[in-house]
Amino acid sequence: MMNYEKIFKAAKQNDREGFRALFFGLHVKDQMDLFHTLYPQNKRKIEDFLMPDEFAKLFEWMTPSEQQELHEIFSIDYIGQLVSYMEVDNAVKFLTYLPDQEATQLLDLLPTDKRHSIEELLAFEPETAGSIMNKSYLVGRVEETIKNVTDRVRRLVEEIETVYYIYVVDNSGKLTGVVSLRDLILHAEETVLGEIMRTRLVSVRATEDQEIAALLLQEYDLVALPVTDASEQILGIITVDDVMDILVEETTEDFKEFSAISKSKKQATNEESTWSIARERLPWIIILIFLGMISAGLINSFEETLNEVVLLAAFIPIIMDSAGNVGTQSLAVAVRKITIGENRKGNHLGKVVWQEFLVGAILGLAAGVTLGLVVAIFYGNSLLGLIIGISLWITLSVSTVVGAVIPILINKLNIDPAVASGPFITTINDTFGLLIYFSIATQLLHLL
Repeated sequence: MMNYEKIFKAAKQNDREGFRALFFGLHVKDQMDLFHTLYPQNKRKIEDFLMPDEFAKLFEWMTPSEQQELHEIFSIDYIGQLVSYMEVDNAVKFLTYLPDQEATQLLDLLPTDKRHSIEELLAFEPETAGSIMNKSYLVGRVEETIKNVTDRVRRLVEEIETVYYIYVVDNSGKLTGVVSLRDLILHAEETVLGEIMRTRLVSVRATEDQEIAALLLQEYDLVALPVTDASEQILGIITVDDVMDILVEETTEDFKEFSAISKSKKQATNEESTWSIARERLPWIIILIFLGMISAGLINSFEETLNEVVLLAAFIPIIMDSAGNVGTQSLAVAVRKITIGENRKGNHLGKVVWQEFLVGAILGLAAGVTLGLVVAIFYGNSLLGLIIGISLWITLSVSTVVGAVIPILINKLNIDPAVASGPFITTINDTFGLLIYFSIATQLLHLL
């Protein structure tokens, strides 16, 4: 904190050399924390205090909203130089959050080779492996010796993002194997890569979804994953730090859809206005209102049953809430299994339905017996307790199945299972719960 105060004072007094000396004495994490605490007028001075290549790494670590804030503060020339020093994949990520006109303006300021590399990634569909891959990687040829490759690693180590793997290609450029940095150390210098490379490769097509790339890296415990085209030629790599960003983005996206909130390109930023947030949520609320009218219609259709036994109405909220809760729990479990890829390991629909039905039956039996006994004791009506207990038992059994099956069916249609959101499942289960409750009560009404 003492250093922070000195840096604040240097910024306030426009002491460039003092600011630089103190700022570069901090760890990168502390530099980021310090930058966040600077007043806007002092953030503007960064352009004068730090060279673009010095600030580029810090800029890469920032969130899209923070980057956009600086895009508004700094000059277009300074931002252009920042982008030129960024890793290509990080530069692409930043540019995709900008309006097309502003992104094009920045691209025009970049060196030709950098611009071409960025435009190559921008040409891929958003959220594909190709759109997030890094063009900075090491390549060796099958017939090359370890000595040649090692010399090249030493020469390029400052320019390459990761040197853990050397991707081996044949004369046509096809990816045929991979050699680790450990392999280079363990074998003699005259050994050729073709003799020591591992040919059991794990790779991802550039057109595949980025989430598949993240799952492959996670499942095979890799530091980096090669990205190839249809002819198996390597186009780039996806690294572990990229995967962390992907998982955060996908989790945020699924959470928004799970909560019946439309996803937005600016979902990770603070630029959303009150109106834009309301506009995203409004369609779902309107749809749910109309679905809720089905439940209202059911209650109205059983008006005679309610008139005969008014006490039945007191337990409607319990039936509906219980159905919604267990349905949402089943939905969360199902979406998680699909997201982490468990659906590829043989979990068939019939097995899932049966398992969830048994879980719901156990939960329903426990809840039904408990509530039935409470009603029988406190209201002195054993038959009413039996009706409510049986209704709750059947309702929870059905609700768990509904909550688990709907996202699986949606996933089979190649639609994101997160769209089977909690509010939808809750509304559907409310309807089933009321139908079961009033149907049983109507059949036994003459006994009450």
